[in-house]
Amino acid sequence: MSFNSAYRNLSNGISTVASAAERLGVDLAGFGSGGGPWYSQLQRASFRGVPFGVLSSDSQFGRRVAIHEYPYRDSVWVEDLGRAPRRISLIGFLVEDSAVYGGGSVLTQRDQLQRACEGEGEGELVHPTLGRKSVALLRFRIAERFDLGRVFEVAFQFVEAGRLLYPGSTADRASEIAGIADALGLSAVVDFVSTVGELLREGGAALRQIISVVSYYVRMVERFVNDATNLYNAIRDLPGEFGRFFRPSNSRSGTTLAAMKTSTAAARGGVSLAAIKVTDTAAVTGTETVSATADAITGHVSAAASAMPTPADRLRLLAPLASDASVTVGSGIHVAALYRRAAIAEMARAAAAWEPGSYDEAVLVRDRLRDVIDAEIVRSGDAGQDDTYLALRKLRAAVVADLTERGADLARLVPVASATSLPALVLAQRLYQDPTRSDELVQAANPIHPAFMPTSFRALAE
Repeated sequence: MSFNSAYRNLSNGISTVASAAERLGVDLAGFGSGGGPWYSQLQRASFRGVPFGVLSSDSQFGRRVAIHEYPYRDSVWVEDLGRAPRRISLIGFLVEDSAVYGGGSVLTQRDQLQRACEGEGEGELVHPTLGRKSVALLRFRIAERFDLGRVFEVAFQFVEAGRLLYPGSTADRASEIAGIADALGLSAVVDFVSTVGELLREGGAALRQIISVVSYYVRMVERFVNDATNLYNAIRDLPGEFGRFFRPSNSRSGTTLAAMKTSTAAARGGVSLAAIKVTDTAAVTGTETVSATADAITGHVSAAASAMPTPADRLRLLAPLASDASVTVGSGIHVAALYRRAAIAEMARAAAAWEPGSYDEAVLVRDRLRDVIDAEIVRSGDAGQDDTYLALRKLRAAVVADLTERGADLARLVPVASATSLPALVLAQRLYQDPTRSDELVQAANPIHPAFMPTSFRALAE
């Protein structure tokens, strides 16, 4: 049956449905008042956020095939060319002051739906039974009839949209970023040795400034490591109700609490040894030992990063160190620059290992890390440190490309709204047709209790 004939047949019966609904006191947009499992699983239909009622749906699925016929041969060869486009046709209506989906004036609803249908590109369709789909609108019709009054007939024809993807090679971004981060660390050490070595020849004031600034950063790093390795932060990967207050890491840990206590103690011990080494080395810094001080500083930052349990912790806790610009005097400036650049290199490595949970999260981390690197690019350029400047530029490009590529394949966060507070299980079933994803919604909304979710929050679109 064609789209037009289906539309005519079903639209002829809409007046009968409308009159029957009026006699029964039923709102058309609510699909009646019937309960049961089937009715409870229906989702409110909408296109690009504009709701409407649905009378019927017709979907077409299958394979795309080419039929090859040959002379003097009774059979044919059917060539499978892949999955056929998924087509969805809907017959529905707009009704004034719907008790279920609201909407207000039917004229206002019509204008909103018209603008949604005339929008450019793909749009999100919420189908009553198929759920959320990214679709392209092929055709839209709306009919206004005198005998229906406040009910307008609507008809849609959609095709499910896909990504424009072609076979191609994928760069190993993690290895690329690690290599550039190593180059940045090397150039930063060379800059430190050349500049501080000259300053040390001028007298003891430069040494006192180095000792003072190193002590300042030792205290700063100690605070960050204590944050990352305290027991309250460490147990978030353990199973149980306590974990709902934290965003999950990339994989669930199978470590016991006793093992975690041992691990965190060892991590703190490693950072303490690195802090002692950098303090002792800085105290005897001279023109012949300045490279040892530089190595101790980079080793201190590396030990701190290793003590932080997850890439997300490294990105969060190293950001203040990578952007600190409070030291502005004498040889201490170069100590601060080396600490910042070592922290930026560790943040870039962490970003390459980090797994974003959504497109929005990937973009947020990408932009924040890009801003930190941009600020250091300006400082190195002003100081005439060409090798460090170029290494930072390359690192920026690699990090931005990596997070942009990986984030593009992830679901976006979209607003979720409900008329009343609902349990997380119900919302997970309604949004994803999968109640096991209720924990994701709890982490996204952070409700007082999973049985009473807020009426509006943001969650993954799919």
